Amino acid sequence: MSRSFRSSLLCAVCCATVVLSAAGQGAWSRAAGSAYLKISYGASTAADQFTFDGRTKPYADAVDDYSFFDRSAYLYAETGLSDRTTLIVSVPFKRIVVRDAAFRYQTYGFGTAGLGARIDLGPELQLGANDAFALNLAAGLPLGYTRNYAPSAGAGQIDASAILSYGRSFYPAPAYLQFGFGYRYRSSVYALSQSVTCNEGSDLFCVADNKPSYSDELLIHAETGVTISNFLFVQALANVVWSTDAPVTGFSVTNPIPTEQRYVKVGGGLAALLPGNTSLSAQAFVTPYGQNTVRSIDIFLGIDHRFSIRKTR
Repeated sequence: MSRSFRSSLLCAVCCATVVLSAAGQGAWSRAAGSAYLKISYGASTAADQFTFDGRTKPYADAVDDYSFFDRSAYLYAETGLSDRTTLIVSVPFKRIVVRDAAFRYQTYGFGTAGLGARIDLGPELQLGANDAFALNLAAGLPLGYTRNYAPSAGAGQIDASAILSYGRSFYPAPAYLQFGFGYRYRSSVYALSQSVTCNEGSDLFCVADNKPSYSDELLIHAETGVTISNFLFVQALANVVWSTDAPVTGFSVTNPIPTEQRYVKVGGGLAALLPGNTSLSAQAFVTPYGQNTVRSIDIFLGIDHRFSIRKTR
């Protein structure tokens, strides 16, 4: 695989990082001394929710219009520690608004950050030049938000995930595909988040801090993409989060982060490669199926830059 196509391929693969996991789940590692930085804005909007048994109903009772809004900014970075190990960091700044028939509630602040590593397993498997296989390890770290105010910026506990990803380049054709399958362990360790005592009658959306036990989740991702005229990337993507325990507690406005959830998101993306190793990207997703989660439309706009951090003599 040529170096220029590999660079373009990594650009395309990184376009969808915002909606995948806290610290990415790609198959291709980044070369030692190289780095990638992306800033994105995401807008998720929902008028409906999926109930615990998969039916749909209004997100808020007696509200027929949109009533869930997530308007967030994301910082995502990768750097090659070696040709086989990539360090990954992601930090979201969340602004979440929900409303019911009487009130509108808003929370903003830093959400759950991701810290992870991608380890290239290709040499052990003696894969061909067009194949990639990697282990993605990540931890989700809450950044001190108040977890028992609804809507919360996150569940509040530390998570850990492991994802195996396989990628295939069709070089010299400018196309690729990749798949990922993994597991997220939800620890119920709340050391980095905080709670407050609710004042009855004044804190309308302060809920009891009972430190719920969140179920572990299976993670599945698939995507394919093609380059057009060495300028435009076009992608199709699918993402699945599937709680290992069947949802049994109904989703509600005052419980915006369900303890068990299952959903499927499908969508597409575009990325335009600009001069100077900079790209502009856009992705859009819908949620055709879910249990105990919002039925949202998700749109992400981003700008990214690829550069070298090696010192020159």
